[in-house]
Order: sequence, then C-alpha cells, then structure tokens
Amino acid sequence: MKSFTILTASSILIAASLGTAHAATLDSDSANVTMDVAKFASLTNLDDFVLTTTDPDGSAGAVYTGSDNFNLESNTQVRVSLSGANMSNGSDSIATTYSIDSSGLIIDTAVDSVHNASHSVSAAATLGDISAQKAGGYASVITLTVSSL
Repeated sequence: MKSFTILTASSILIAASLGTAHAATLDSDSANVTMDVAKFASLTNLDDFVLTTTDPDGSAGAVYTGSDNFNLESNTQVRVSLSGANMSNGSDSIATTYSIDSSGLIIDTAVDSVHNASHSVSAAATLGDISAQKAGGYASVITLTVSSL
C-alpha cells in the first residue's frame, strides 16, 4: 500500500512539472496596429423648394422668397459653398440671391472637430417692372459643394 501512495505522489509531481514547462513563455513580439480615417462629408435632405411672395403676385418689385433645410455631417473641418444662377424662363431672367444660414454663400465648420447639424439654404428673387419679365414658371438650380479645409 505504501508503494501505491509513492507512485501517486510521483505521478502528480511529473504532471505538474510538464504543465509548467508547457506554459513557460519562450518568446514574444509586439506590433503597432494603425489606421487612417479619410476625410469625409455628406449633405442630405436638400429638396426642391418654391419661392412665394406676400406682395401682389407679378407686381413690379415683388419679392419672392423660399428656403429648405439640409443636413451636413463631416468628420473634419469643411467649407460648404453655394452657387446658383438667376431664376429664368427661356430668355427671361429674374435677379436672384442665395444664402446659407442667412450668412452668405459660404460657411465653414469649426476647426479640428466633427460636425452633424441642420442648415438652411434660402433664395430671394425680385421682379423688375411689370413688363421686365414675362408671366410663367421660372426655375434655377443651386449647387452645394463641400470641400475640406
């Protein structure tokens, strides 16, 4: 019975030493993991809109106004610029002004930051004399352009 106990203790010691040798670290290495996120921006929710007036429709000097909202989302500082032509109907045109957030044709987001906010774009067209433009539908296209700074 004594030999059985000794054999069992020896088996435990051998198993313990094998487990320790197996778990010992023989070597290691490290590496830096990196990535670059590209500058990106998105304009969404800009829709067509109609200019209307509170003046007598078609009267000399009547001012037509309208606006729409859009969302700008970016992961860097960006500049949004607006371009658009006068409202036209064939060869007739009406002087038209545009604005982003009522502050001109350009907006810049904050330096070294992300951005996700709603902005407005507006247009105003002023009629000339009654005979300065023919009656009918007038249209123009605006373009918002986003560029990184």
